[in-house]
Amino acid sequence: MATPDPLLYDLLGGDTVMEPLLRDFYFTRLPASALDHLFPPDREETFQKQLAFQRMYWGGPDTYTPWRGHPRMRARHLPFPIGQAEADAWMACMAEAVSASPMPSAMQPQFLDRLRMIAQAMINQSG
Repeated sequence: MATPDPLLYDLLGGDTVMEPLLRDFYFTRLPASALDHLFPPDREETFQKQLAFQRMYWGGPDTYTPWRGHPRMRARHLPFPIGQAEADAWMACMAEAVSASPMPSAMQPQFLDRLRMIAQAMINQSG
């Protein structure tokens, strides 16, 4: 995984954007989606893991690696049945959360494009 420019996290809005965006995603968007069953009822730890990952991934402070080690995203997602429908639903929820967030509109396509690539890489079921 290539290390992004540290300024990219700031261009996305840093924690001022990322924390509320991911909180909206995990606590509002996902519970209303068909993906609800793939996540634990208490999503606080999942939210914290995702926040730490997104900070690190976009060049912000790396609190993920000291806490969780190497991301190994594909391996961490193998226990969950993820097909194209799940990847698309995840992206739809994320796109809604991004659209409702204060992320600069000029940065939203780049953010969503990169997450779309990750969502596609997590697919482990055909059909």
